[in-house]
Amino acid sequence: MWHRWLGLSLVTLLACSGDDPGTTTGTGTGSGTPTGTSTGTGTGTSTGTSSGTATGTGTGTGSPATTLAELCGGAEVLFCDGFEGGFASDWLEDGGDVRIVAGAAVAGEGNDVLELATYQGQQSSKLIYTFPEEDEIHVRFDVQYDEAYDNSGGSHGPILGGSMNPPWGMMGTAGIKPTGADYFVLNFEPIGTVGNGGALGFYAYFVNMTTMWGTQFESTQPSPPVIVPGQWHCAEYALTLNTPGNTTDGTASFWVDGVLQGTFDGFTWRTDAALRINAFNLDSYNHFNDGAPPATSPNLVRYDNVVVSRAPVGCLAD
Repeated sequence: MWHRWLGLSLVTLLACSGDDPGTTTGTGTGSGTPTGTSTGTGTGTSTGTSSGTATGTGTGTGSPATTLAELCGGAEVLFCDGFEGGFASDWLEDGGDVRIVAGAAVAGEGNDVLELATYQGQQSSKLIYTFPEEDEIHVRFDVQYDEAYDNSGGSHGPILGGSMNPPWGMMGTAGIKPTGADYFVLNFEPIGTVGNGGALGFYAYFVNMTTMWGTQFESTQPSPPVIVPGQWHCAEYALTLNTPGNTTDGTASFWVDGVLQGTFDGFTWRTDAALRINAFNLDSYNHFNDGAPPATSPNLVRYDNVVVSRAPVGCLAD
């Protein structure tokens, strides 16, 4: 069944695994590519078609960053962590199975990475970072799904969002449609099965979504880059809040390996000006609807080079 609503594109209702009986999925238009720099951050605009083919790239000052230290040097950066020797004290560990793994880092950048494990009796492992309220946030990270990773039974990933009670107010909200004065979330996670055509995309809860169960947004590129198990991918996504009130000028964008995959608009993220972006969860969650693996052979996702910024960040140059 097709629906048309507000400023968003047509959406179609899809079945969803786990405790979410359904999600909707939407498409958007392309707009810009961030470029990380050692002296500043990049901005850019472009136009796209309804199929989402971006026709422009962002611009920046200086040369593309080659180290995490350079990425972290931008004036708009709020937080960085390369997980060398452990994770930064700014993170809150909310249970789960969170590990630091040596010798697995992105080539040329450090040695250690963060590894999140899930298995029977342990569906979620995550770190939580809270920050002062903002109206626009970009998060970039490198992500690697283990070669044996299995999300065929449903999964979720990192969460950027806000609530009146950070960070807890945006958690445990599956099936609860936001009012505009309570919370909003933007998950960035595999759409489909990793290793079998699955690609990164959005799963969002916002005021003007058309169901209780969230909306999926897939890449608008003609050939979305699939997730390759065992391979590092550079990922970045951004959330810009709508003007306070019942307006629909909120947006969300994402890039994979430096290529814009879509900018989506028409969002009412909030109706109350006091509700702003204030939390990020680096999360791995599995529904395990097809059965959970034992702790001896867990599902593993690895992260490195996390940057939270008010402006575009970009990938590390080769």
